[in-house]
Amino acid sequence: MKKLILLLCLSLFSFSFAQEETPVPELLKGVWMNSSRYIVFDSGYSNGKGAVPMMVLRSFYKRYDDRAAEPHAYTEKNKRPLNDATQRDLPEEISIRFIELTPQLAGDKIVLQEDGDEISADGISSGAWTMQVKYPREKEVCNIPFAVIGNKLYLNFIVKEEDSDKVPKGAFLDGNTMQSGNPLNGYWQDSGNASGILISRPFNSKELMSYYINENSVYHIRYWRTDMDYDGEKEAVFSDGDETYRVPKHLRVSGQTFTCVNGRGTRIRNIEKSEELPSEYELNSILVKKHGTDEKGNEFSYSVRTSTICALGKPYLELVDGKTIEQIIREDSEKKYPEPEPLFPPHGVLDFDWSILEDPPANWNMRMLDLGK
Repeated sequence: MKKLILLLCLSLFSFSFAQEETPVPELLKGVWMNSSRYIVFDSGYSNGKGAVPMMVLRSFYKRYDDRAAEPHAYTEKNKRPLNDATQRDLPEEISIRFIELTPQLAGDKIVLQEDGDEISADGISSGAWTMQVKYPREKEVCNIPFAVIGNKLYLNFIVKEEDSDKVPKGAFLDGNTMQSGNPLNGYWQDSGNASGILISRPFNSKELMSYYINENSVYHIRYWRTDMDYDGEKEAVFSDGDETYRVPKHLRVSGQTFTCVNGRGTRIRNIEKSEELPSEYELNSILVKKHGTDEKGNEFSYSVRTSTICALGKPYLELVDGKTIEQIIREDSEKKYPEPEPLFPPHGVLDFDWSILEDPPANWNMRMLDLGK
């Protein structure tokens, strides 16, 4: 656990010192979309500060695609239409870099750990990063944590240190692979709190919600922003009956320090408890290949199936299958939309006679509250 917290902390500070550009992760390549925008992270352009993404806003009830952010070099080669829906100046040019929070696992890729374990994807690709965004009129870098599971990108997610060593050595699922009874068990750190991936600085929450999960309960651990000095070694404790649990006292997320206990205290009081997570979730699945030696000195290996990323709620973006951003914009512009429905339903001859004004009914000024009495 301490190793994971230290890694997250160091990664958020590395942007200030690292001058080299970081490549766009393989899992981010392609066009991503939601109801309000298209985003291309791997546009193929950079400005010396990082990769320059493309962001197309689906404005006017998704009927017009506004190329609001893109590389200026791309704009020169592909002229933007100028009209009342677009700004006259060049689009925003945003630069991005990536800091890895959990290993990027896709296909047959194997990540070797310090202890000799080999980690690979269990069918579905996954990874988590902090996207460090430099906006053109902002002096400070904006940190946006996000996770990818399959073809979905999430901004609200929690991460857990790989725990294959803690999985009980019980019956194997297929003769070579085993897994714990509940892959959710353990401490999950809140690592995502940005309101969106936008053309301007997004809102970051002042509070985080991490979870400690066992076979019977989900404990909600609230962290809030603080000006304390970050200490990744400090722990906080809480109890439930005869059981006592330990979690990190401090978190370092999006360049900010968060704490779950004030001052020098270490005990978390009035902790919230539930039977399940508060929203729908999706877990990644990874395989950890472990090596050992039996009593006779023979080497053997086996795999442990576990999870390190838990995405909460609906995905923020989904990957568009097999289309370029140019194809999408062209297809959108060629769509024929039906005429909007009239404000008032169609009717025939109006049921109205001027005599109603000359000789109004006796109860014409009756209050609406009196009707039906």
